[in-house]
Amino acid sequence: MFGMSDPNQTLSQMLRYFDEGRHEMVEVMASEFTSMLLANKQRDGATQALLVKGIRILAEVLSIRNKHKLAVQATSVLLRERKKLEKILTQSAPSLLKKLTPMEQDLRTIGHVHATAGKNSKAKKFFMKANNVTPGNIAALLALCQVDGTKTKHANRLAAAVESAGPVILENGEFFIRPEHAPGSQIDPILAVFETCERQHPACVEQALRIRKECDEIASGIQAANARLQSAMDSLTPRHDYHQYS
Repeated sequence: MFGMSDPNQTLSQMLRYFDEGRHEMVEVMASEFTSMLLANKQRDGATQALLVKGIRILAEVLSIRNKHKLAVQATSVLLRERKKLEKILTQSAPSLLKKLTPMEQDLRTIGHVHATAGKNSKAKKFFMKANNVTPGNIAALLALCQVDGTKTKHANRLAAAVESAGPVILENGEFFIRPEHAPGSQIDPILAVFETCERQHPACVEQALRIRKECDEIASGIQAANARLQSAMDSLTPRHDYHQYS
């Protein structure tokens, strides 16, 4: 069973295979891995954490392999077992709760699984939940708009989050909108929503223009590549009061 005697090693191997695109192998391994751990009814916190990670991988790989019914079922198990893990940690090791994969991330993953399965109403529900858990969640709001298409009613929500997120950031040759306390996105899909939305909310038009203007200013050197970081660094620069020497 793929070296299941060491669950941590098996999990690492699955993740490596996933990154390499060996999805059929990952599906087989993740199915066996999660079945084995689910059969253990006396799971401690560490084992439960491994189970949750395994189910997360299983749900994603089933979705990639177009096994949509099984993928959706796996997301239900993911939510159930994650809840059990949170309960175990709350009772035994509350300091570890903050090390869990953020809830909003799992909700977005589940949303994408449902969207890929053609269950758009369910997908939107989970993307909305992700934004409720972590307000200003550009990644979740963007996914919500993408599921809706050009008729989306949520582009103005995305525009508000983009405005609150602050200036465009240049990283590794790509431009991003990245809030301080929520997931962001590369600008291209954001602009695609703003510039193709049939409703043409004024806020969407305004933010699209703002993004393009800031990209141009960064490219020409007028604006810092990361204005937020630059501002923080500037605030640490000592400012001498020369009157104190007189």
